[in-house]
Amino acid sequence: MQKYNAPKVKESKKIQMLTTIWLVPLLAMIIALWLAFQYYAKIGPTIKISFKSNAGLIANQSQIKLRDVTVGMVTKISLSDDGQGVIVQARMNKEVSKYLNNKAKLWIVHPDVGSHGVSGLDTLLSGSYIELHGVKDASTQRHFVGLEDPYLDTEAEGKYYLLSAPQSYNITEGSNIYYRMMKVGRVERVGIAPNGEKINFTIFVEDNYNSYINKKSKFYAQSSLSIDFSQGKIDMNMANFSQLIHGGISIYTPLQTLKDEQYKVKKGDLFPLYKNLTQLKSKQLMSGEESRIYSFIFSDLNNKLEIGSPVEFQGFQVGYITDIESHFNEKNNTIASTIYALLYHSSFTNFSDHNHTNTTIKHLVKEGLKAQLASNIPVVGRAYINLVFDQQFKAEIITKNSRYPLFPTIKKASSINGFINNSKKLLEKLEKLPLEKLLKSATALINENRKPITKILNNTNNLIIKSQKPIAKILKNLERTIQNINKLSQSKALQEIPQNTNHTLQELEQTLQELQTFTQGYDMNSQFSAELSATLHELSLAAESIGRVSRKLEKKPNSLLLGDD
Repeated sequence: MQKYNAPKVKESKKIQMLTTIWLVPLLAMIIALWLAFQYYAKIGPTIKISFKSNAGLIANQSQIKLRDVTVGMVTKISLSDDGQGVIVQARMNKEVSKYLNNKAKLWIVHPDVGSHGVSGLDTLLSGSYIELHGVKDASTQRHFVGLEDPYLDTEAEGKYYLLSAPQSYNITEGSNIYYRMMKVGRVERVGIAPNGEKINFTIFVEDNYNSYINKKSKFYAQSSLSIDFSQGKIDMNMANFSQLIHGGISIYTPLQTLKDEQYKVKKGDLFPLYKNLTQLKSKQLMSGEESRIYSFIFSDLNNKLEIGSPVEFQGFQVGYITDIESHFNEKNNTIASTIYALLYHSSFTNFSDHNHTNTTIKHLVKEGLKAQLASNIPVVGRAYINLVFDQQFKAEIITKNSRYPLFPTIKKASSINGFINNSKKLLEKLEKLPLEKLLKSATALINENRKPITKILNNTNNLIIKSQKPIAKILKNLERTIQNINKLSQSKALQEIPQNTNHTLQELEQTLQELQTFTQGYDMNSQFSAELSATLHELSLAAESIGRVSRKLEKKPNSLLLGDD
């Protein structure tokens, strides 16, 4: 049996720490450390954001975006210590650390469905997220107070304007701004004024179109449907779908003011927003922000007066009625009413001077400015308050024992007074006419043409004299004719005609009744009926023969003498 050489194993008595078996876990540890380093190297700081409420944010799912780029992730959402809001904790990327400073603005973007349409449409599938707006700065910040509304970027290329109106007129945030049917901007803010008297609008217009807006520009809400009956035809325009949902504002600027620097808009200028184009075209003095509510008491109150009715001065609207309070008056058992109306003080001042608007109204009242009821069409027309100057008695604005100043009023002018006033105006116009010159011209014209006029008068006189005899004969004949007609109407024979006619009709009716009684005794199969039928048949044949003869005579009248040939 052959023996093979067996390997000899040397037994080591020393402990070896590094062996090849440790190489795999060592490499795995190095890779894990490298990955951890890469992860923490990219991770930015942790920030906290305070909101009044959570609008759909979910921890470890909702993102933070800057210009549609994901720059962070929401990691935790909890209530604030006082329970009045929520604290959102988020881990940001390292590259946006320089944007996290006191200039940073954060707000929640979420789907919002309202009367103005749908906003945040991209969040319907992806969910709500936090939008970040900021600029780079060396300073850093870790705690922020979030905005409840989207941030308004005042550094964008464009300009902002302020508008005001009694109502919103279906204008919402995001509505478009148009100039000559071209989109030039958008509505950024819509909110109630701090005093609650009106709605304020903040609109943004792009830089390319700001040269078309000045102090003379007028803004009006575009109508969804407009119908024009002018120029003998019907012109109907309907707004596009976007305007039907969001509404829109149009700008009108007079052409002569486009390049005039004196009408340049200054910071803080406020423009009125008109309800529609029709209201803009009407006479208005509603400009500026200065306004105040006054109370009016009329003894001859018209029930057609209503909230929203205008207050006018010489045909221009200077305000509108805000409220009508009515109550029962126990003294005279009638309904007493107090009317509240807002007057624009700037309507009674120069365009460039708005410093003493309140004192201007008081001064005008002392000079005789009073209020009276009026209507544009009597009985059926629209009622409104008309401001007029009346010097019959002096009056002042009463401010005691009333929150709103009491404006002096007078009774509505009657139709007689109106007729007298119109007559006075007519007489004044007649006095202004050059009547003396007209009389002199007429006298000179008559003197120059006296002979032709005399001939015309003589000829006319002769014509009248010659026509007197024929006219007299005609009148006599007409008188005789009338007398004959009277005699004829008074004759007994004419008066007996109705009686004779009535008697004849009665006899005819009696004869028909006897004939009916006579024929009722004979049925269809009787001899009388047969003979009657034969007689009627012979009469029919005779009638046909007579008809042929008559037609022959019509064609040839002498056929009876000469025959057919």
